[in-house]
Amino acid sequence: MEHPPESFEIEESRRDGTTVLTLHGELDLAYADGLSARLSELRDRGEPVLLDLDQLEFIDSSGLRVLLQATQASETGDWRFQVTRGSMAVARLLRGAGREGRLPTVEGPVE
Repeated sequence: MEHPPESFEIEESRRDGTTVLTLHGELDLAYADGLSARLSELRDRGEPVLLDLDQLEFIDSSGLRVLLQATQASETGDWRFQVTRGSMAVARLLRGAGREGRLPTVEGPVE
């Protein structure tokens, strides 16, 4: 029996000393804790992170919680965390939650 493909995937790469986590699919309650744990590992090692949100098809409030917690950790500590502008789904959630423009965002596509 074939298993259906995962609805969420993290693609990890390195660029110019930064760990790039590209998120694909749907970031919801089922996957938020896994992403949070990976970000915590990278933060604890002091590795700068760029979270590429451009490929997300869906994000819910649990995904937003992970983004806000990582943002807070970078603002109160010595850890660099940034996100891409994100997909329309990300923009809708941020706008609806009153968080538009409040994340450390880089301009342009991730290469």
